[in-house]
Amino acid sequence: MNKPARLTVLLLTLPFLAGCFTVATVPVPRTQPERESLTLQGFVVTDGTTEEVVRYDEVLEATWTQSSLSIVGATGSGEELVTETRLIPITELRGLLIRTLDAGSTSAIIGGVIVGAAAAIAVLVTGKAGEYRIG
Repeated sequence: MNKPARLTVLLLTLPFLAGCFTVATVPVPRTQPERESLTLQGFVVTDGTTEEVVRYDEVLEATWTQSSLSIVGATGSGEELVTETRLIPITELRGLLIRTLDAGSTSAIIGGVIVGAAAAIAVLVTGKAGEYRIG
């Protein structure tokens, strides 16, 4: 029985672990330290009549002042990379898009990994996979 390479295991588990994260909309924090601690993915802005949701693949820089948010974000990749700089008054911000950990997905994945690892160890240690049949 060949043991899988560590890199192979890592490459197979990364997409599942990335699936544990989700983008959520949260209200604009009131204090400066709370604002600066966020991992921004975008924002929701309104002009009074319509709302616009702006989401970036990567936020390059986000600078907060008492009255505004200056954000530099990038979308796309390679030759189709588009960089945008926006200055938004805080009064027009309706929410911030942040990346958060989804506890439901994380629990399911971690539970599956633990059960799978326990089953694999049991088979490797005893060498008797056929004896544990139900029925």
